Amino acid sequence: FTCAYHGWTYGNDGKLIGVPNFQDAYFEQLDMEQWGLVPVSQVDSYKGLIFGTFDPAAPALLDYLGNMAYYLDVVADRLGDGSEVIGGIHKWIMPCNWKFPADNFDGDSYHVGWSHLTALKPELTIASGIGRQVYAGNGHGLGMFPGILDAYENDVYRYEREMRPAMEAHMGKARAENQYVHGTVFPNFSILTFERTVRVWHPRGPDKVETWSWCIVDKSAPQNVKDGYRKITEWTFSPSGLFEQDDMENWQFCTATGRGVMTRQIPQYIGMGKGHEHADEDFPGEVGYTISEQNQRGWYGRWRQFMSANSWKDIPVEKAAPIAQQQ
Repeated sequence: FTCAYHGWTYGNDGKLIGVPNFQDAYFEQLDMEQWGLVPVSQVDSYKGLIFGTFDPAAPALLDYLGNMAYYLDVVADRLGDGSEVIGGIHKWIMPCNWKFPADNFDGDSYHVGWSHLTALKPELTIASGIGRQVYAGNGHGLGMFPGILDAYENDVYRYEREMRPAMEAHMGKARAENQYVHGTVFPNFSILTFERTVRVWHPRGPDKVETWSWCIVDKSAPQNVKDGYRKITEWTFSPSGLFEQDDMENWQFCTATGRGVMTRQIPQYIGMGKGHEHADEDFPGEVGYTISEQNQRGWYGRWRQFMSANSWKDIPVEKAAPIAQQQ
């Protein structure tokens, strides 16, 4: 790995192995052993999704994910034989604060029926009351909805319907019937199963975020279905996607207005659904109505904990529900 700026070169193990002008400018006094790349302290994976942290004191991945692992199966391992990425990666930069897209995918079903009104079929309105929001703990949140895929008739959604018995056999009825999932693994990894996209929001300052987005499909799906998923992802949630463009415009202007002197003095109300959360044995976590701001409350509460903490000792980690409940 060679730095394009000054030419320092590092080996695959992260050690500094080459420094221009080492003899005449540094007089061979630079201790190259001390200036290697900073190692990623922990690397682990869940169902093929790879996670890393620079903090050696951070909890193990499964502890960090908690209940969210139960829901990640819906995007990463629906049939028991894993998933794969197709079509490469989309990367683009948006002029917005990174918390807007993380918040949006985490729990904002409220905007769908208005922001995306022209792109939706009438029967797909979220306000109909189907589905639920789930705060999975540790800052992770998601929404799950049944039956939406039944409104379409093409190779992809015929495949979805045909595979439902196999999904139920592998994951159980609750997850198999609620195949449309949006969610965010705190703080900045998001999923959207209807369009088969997973993405990471990379902050590039307070008013800019770089998005890395992939299309993820069942490894065993037929090629025509994989091609269909790729096209759906491009048409809906990509830099030029129909839904993505709606969202990007909202996030851009919310970021701009949020910087105003007066705006910063006015509190934002995120109390929708407060006090109406409940437990459900099929859905580990805190369950709410189809549209609710409980996930945002959980996400921002977790963000506040991280911003206020000196170390992991100051941050509580909620354990996942018992395994028996998750099968």
